[in-house]
Amino acid sequence: MFKPSTVFASAILAVTLAAVPLTAGPASAQTTAQTSAQACRSLRVTGGNVAIRDFPFTNGLVLRTLATGTRLTTCELVRGTGANSYPNKCGKRGADWYKVRSGRTTVTGSPFGYVPATCVSVA
Repeated sequence: MFKPSTVFASAILAVTLAAVPLTAGPASAQTTAQTSAQACRSLRVTGGNVAIRDFPFTNGLVLRTLATGTRLTTCELVRGTGANSYPNKCGKRGADWYKVRSGRTTVTGSPFGYVPATCVSVA
């Protein structure tokens, strides 16, 4: 006889697998990789000693600081609101943040951090 927990886990697994869409094979994976690669862009730090933060807020934990001219790669722009806007970063007001690789693991275990969009330029 099966344990009730084993039967329940099997039912959950079956429902999960039924909900996952099937892919067409390697051609669809290649198309997805090309699409995501086109969305990425290179950034150059324009401000001096710009901080990469754990979260896109001015009071987020500083993971690392970057010198002027440092090159970064990003694939995501986080549109800010009044809650995570910054009054003066690199001489400008703003609310948008770029998600970049920080080079360190954050408190949540993520390898990414956030840089204010006003402190970098798209290269």
